[in-house]
Amino acid sequence: MLYFRVAVVPPKPIDIQNSLSQGSKVAANRNLAEQKKIFAAYLKKKKLKITRQRQVILDSFLKTEGHLSTEELYHQVRQKDRTIGYTTVSRTMKALTDSGLAREIDLGDSRSRFEPLYKRPHHHHIICVECQQTIEFLSPELEQLQEQVVSHYRFRPVRHHFQVFGICEDCQEHRPPRHEDFDSDLVFARDALRIALQTERNGVNFYQTLAKSAKDPKGKDAFLEMAAEEEKHLQELESEWEAMVKKHKRILKAPVFLHFDYKELNRLFPSPEELQERRIDRLTLEEALHLALSMEQGAHRFFKRYAEKFNDTRGKAIFQKFAEEELEHCELIQKECDRLLSSSPPPPQHQEPESSSEKTV
Repeated sequence: MLYFRVAVVPPKPIDIQNSLSQGSKVAANRNLAEQKKIFAAYLKKKKLKITRQRQVILDSFLKTEGHLSTEELYHQVRQKDRTIGYTTVSRTMKALTDSGLAREIDLGDSRSRFEPLYKRPHHHHIICVECQQTIEFLSPELEQLQEQVVSHYRFRPVRHHFQVFGICEDCQEHRPPRHEDFDSDLVFARDALRIALQTERNGVNFYQTLAKSAKDPKGKDAFLEMAAEEEKHLQELESEWEAMVKKHKRILKAPVFLHFDYKELNRLFPSPEELQERRIDRLTLEEALHLALSMEQGAHRFFKRYAEKFNDTRGKAIFQKFAEEELEHCELIQKECDRLLSSSPPPPQHQEPESSSEKTV
């Protein structure tokens, strides 16, 4: 269960029954059980006891949204158990950090804060120094650049974080800061779904343009079938989008979490204008099919590569599903290519002219 934090405000327990769908509830409960098991194994390894107080602190931290400070968590658990001391909370948070379930961060308010780390995509923070509004974001391109620099110097990375401190738009305009909290897993899924929708629309336009330009009737029919398949997937994604927005109306107000290179995305399938510049009307059927195959292979690699970068989240699941569908498209195009080309008449064989010595006189 991941929560997207937009402002540092007094944390409050998550209303799991109202905020998550039935499927998400099951996943959230499963994640909670897995984290408790990991923490129990860590304490056993360190020869520490799994006390009731530690369990209360663990439950409160895992079920609370945002970036908790030790003080905030202390006041929260004291409402459940007055015997819990500040030192116990502090030591338990250190143990959670060492076990890999939490990450300690500094948001510039002179207090160490903690955020859940289990099955959460690595992300960064933009922090307002005046109102402490905090925006989380993820950029695959930024991560890739960091990996290249680290590899260049032959470093073995252990951990890293990237934070930008500045003044938010509300404070610049002297407006009251907007304190809104969003489910970060849901926001991640929203952004991933937007990317999938854009790719599917590009695919529909791509195959419709190929069909219009195809001179071979077999090729035209094949591209129309592919366009229809893309339209079917597009309708499924649009239905999923409409259901998400209908159930979570505020989700559209959440800042972008997944910052993506849309230029690279749009290069997967050339636009109708770009295809016209390539003079696709001059392509043979074989060349057009190989062009479509290369586009689908590129889309499969693209979404597979990004899916592998993320932990188990709804956003990762969307990318994985899309990568699998693109692979299915590749197989369909390859079969169509083999079928159409095998049914084509063989090219005429070149015959050498008879030599003068072989002519009948």
